[in-house]
Amino acid sequence: MRDLIDELAGIAPGSRLDGLRALRPDVRSSLAGYEAAIFEGESGLTSTERHAVAQHVAELNAEAALAAHHQARAGDSPRLPVLRDYATLITRTPDLATPGAIETLMQAGLAPRDVVMLGQLIAHLNMQARLLAGLRLLENA
Repeated sequence: MRDLIDELAGIAPGSRLDGLRALRPDVRSSLAGYEAAIFEGESGLTSTERHAVAQHVAELNAEAALAAHHQARAGDSPRLPVLRDYATLITRTPDLATPGAIETLMQAGLAPRDVVMLGQLIAHLNMQARLLAGLRLLENA
């Protein structure tokens, strides 16, 4: 089973990296499940908001292919600046996050479950960025 990471990393079927990833099929399967839950699951965040935040987090991590994947699905909304600011805070300086940051999200119209979804989205994108970077290192080793 191939996944988004295989596509974005340009991992060819049968390659050395494909073989390494095949050692852990549960990881590929889990990543596909997370992707579906985050981008297709029920939420007060629109699909286009989720992809816009994902694009932003990918850009913060300098992952051009991941950013382009989400850019094609991203859209604008009045609360997007607040969502992006929170994504930047959690990605770059999570130790500076305060209850006030969550209150700002609530004032922008997010319900508690939407705040959780946003946090999961940000964590998932940061993990994908690290996985892509790690695979590039392995490819060049």
